[in-house]
Amino acid sequence: MSDQKLWNELRQGKHVALEKIYRTYFSDLYNYGKKFATDEATVEDCIQELFVELWNNREGLSETNAIRPYLYVSLKRKLFRTVKKIRKSTDTELVETHFDAELSIDELMINNEQDEEQKAKLKGAFEQLSERQKEVLYLKYFSEMDYKGISEVMDLNYQSARNLVSRAIQKLSKYMLLLTVVFFLM
Repeated sequence: MSDQKLWNELRQGKHVALEKIYRTYFSDLYNYGKKFATDEATVEDCIQELFVELWNNREGLSETNAIRPYLYVSLKRKLFRTVKKIRKSTDTELVETHFDAELSIDELMINNEQDEEQKAKLKGAFEQLSERQKEVLYLKYFSEMDYKGISEVMDLNYQSARNLVSRAIQKLSKYMLLLTVVFFLM
């Protein structure tokens, strides 16, 4: 079933559509939320609240043909609002002020490469990226989001999303090349 049809069924009040969206996107939302929040319970609570709000406000939802970006943006906003409230009442810091991703380098970037030195180089190169570059690579390669979805989640225009991915990959490549040259000079 297409995202647009599923979303329209939710808007029409079909509870099974909400359940399907929840089952399909919960783990992706949780993983994305953990990139911003250090408290797992807060992430889970925000996801639950998000789905309750979707159901309660279903008749007023705008149309979409891409559910994942819509949910990512909503969760990100909800997390920041929730943590802001929590911070006012406690001294506990539950959210990082920046996107902090640790990609599963084994699976995403090296594709089963067994060379531990390469993995370490790539991880070091990834750490050289800005938070925005880390986030865009996470969305592109881990969440497998297209540029349109990335542009919605990160509040960028389409071309800026493409450029950000391109610059991040170029920066990774340059840093990897530099590490390789240094390795051979040693």
